[in-house]
Amino acid sequence: MAKNDFGTTNIFNITEPQRYRCQVLHYHVRVSRLYVRVYKDQQDTPLFYLLFSDVGYLQCPISWQGLHFNIGTQEACIELMLKEGLIGRAILQFPNAYASITEYARLYEAQTTESAIHIIASSASLLERIPPEIERG
Repeated sequence: MAKNDFGTTNIFNITEPQRYRCQVLHYHVRVSRLYVRVYKDQQDTPLFYLLFSDVGYLQCPISWQGLHFNIGTQEACIELMLKEGLIGRAILQFPNAYASITEYARLYEAQTTESAIHIIASSASLLERIPPEIERG
């Protein structure tokens, strides 16, 4: 999955997303990639992985229960970018000026029982495998 429309729910099309637990595996600073291991129920081996590419903002615990990711609205994405200082308020002076920003930035959101997850990235993908050097850490 390269990109989804804003407002899309359950972007990974996972049945019973509450049965999955996620664990941050690796954040590659130079290329802004976030790798997340995904386990089902009590399994010890990851079932698959998530890759968030071109990450500009990340707010999540190291591990969490649930895999129901949504894509927030363009307005919510811009609001979070403004709040966190990723863009300046001057952009609000120009109608539709943030369209070029939201062309490449999506707000991926999930709500767990413990906290909210917010990731601003250009895309999110479900992977069966990841490069061995990432898995080894």
